[in-house]
Amino acid sequence: MHRTKSGIPGFDEIIEGGFPTGTSVLLSGTAGAGKTIFGIQFLVNGIKQFNENGIFVSFEERPKDLRSEMDNFGWNLRDYEERKQLAIIDVASARDGIRSGEQYLVDTSSRALNVTNLATQIFALSNELKASRVVIDSIPSLELRLIDVTEVRRAVSLLTNLLLEMNVTSLIVTEIANPFEFSRYGFEEYVTRGLINMKMISQYGELRRTIQVVKMRGTNHSTRTFPFEILENGIEIQTLRKI
Repeated sequence: MHRTKSGIPGFDEIIEGGFPTGTSVLLSGTAGAGKTIFGIQFLVNGIKQFNENGIFVSFEERPKDLRSEMDNFGWNLRDYEERKQLAIIDVASARDGIRSGEQYLVDTSSRALNVTNLATQIFALSNELKASRVVIDSIPSLELRLIDVTEVRRAVSLLTNLLLEMNVTSLIVTEIANPFEFSRYGFEEYVTRGLINMKMISQYGELRRTIQVVKMRGTNHSTRTFPFEILENGIEIQTLRKI
């Protein structure tokens, strides 16, 4: 099986060398666990280490805020965008009713999100950039633009099927409120082929970050829970340490 390496220190060895290429993986976790950083690091490493272009669909943050935050890790997203190695689709501005000067954005004429148009835009951008990696961040923000959970489920199913059809390796981010659950709505883990769970746990009087691969089809992955840190160069997973 061909593998798409994340390049994140300590992670690829957990999943037999990388994600199965063309698979769609749910990245779930509690607030502050580092999900967005994981997603951006996956894209940046694809560009820097493996010559693989990427797309980031931002439902949560305006691109300019995202770029500013990622500068802290030495990741100059604007530089990758100008080189046509990365594209950021701005959904967050339209969600908040804010005018955006971004190159790639959803239609702001209506507060309702047209998921079909978004899917078409992702497909066209993938062809334009020859992108092989996509990150969608995040599912709960879809609810702010859609009528009900049924619409959210339809949107997630449509986007997941599109990503699989495109044969890109994708991460779909979702935030959970209950640390004992794997998804916000209870269906996301069933429409994706992999599931990674990131958490903030209290240990010895302080909060620690952990990561666990719950499922990864076609992969003999570890099911252990590993601690990880967010350092100046991004996420680093401590595979030799115990929780």
